[in-house]
Amino acid sequence: MKTANTFYWTFINTLVMNVATIAAIVVGLCQFLIRSYNENNGNEKVRKVIQTVLQFVDTLIQHSKVFFADPVTVPVQQQSPKRTKVA
Repeated sequence: MKTANTFYWTFINTLVMNVATIAAIVVGLCQFLIRSYNENNGNEKVRKVIQTVLQFVDTLIQHSKVFFADPVTVPVQQQSPKRTKVA
């Protein structure tokens, strides 16, 4: 009974330490990303990327209008009736 209790508390201690370690890593990574975003003029870079993507989408839409436009009706001539050979 005593070994099960020791195992339980050892497991809980290890679990708490692992959760705390993961939380510290996440906090450090978030702080790094926020600081680098602010120091490297992130707003301007994001604006340029969004503008480039929207220009690309606009170009695709302009080119797709050629393929999906209403088809042009081409007049078709009536075929002449078949003639039979006269001997």
